[in-house]
Amino acid sequence: MSLGKLEGMGNVWDCVIVGGGAAGLSAALVLGRARRRVLLVDAGNQSNLAAHGIGGLLGSDGRPPA
Repeated sequence: MSLGKLEGMGNVWDCVIVGGGAAGLSAALVLGRARRRVLLVDAGNQSNLAAHGIGGLLGSDGRPPA
């Protein structure tokens, strides 16, 4: 979906995350499980770079899905 399509939709997000790497996906997962409305924006380019200090793993927030 392009940004132009998003502008006229009247959506309200609790959080906008820029970057779909390990840290961004972890944040989106935790916030989604907490029933927050999350928009994750990513350039769409493949990246295999290591994340520096995300402080956790995907899905290890210790919280059951809402």
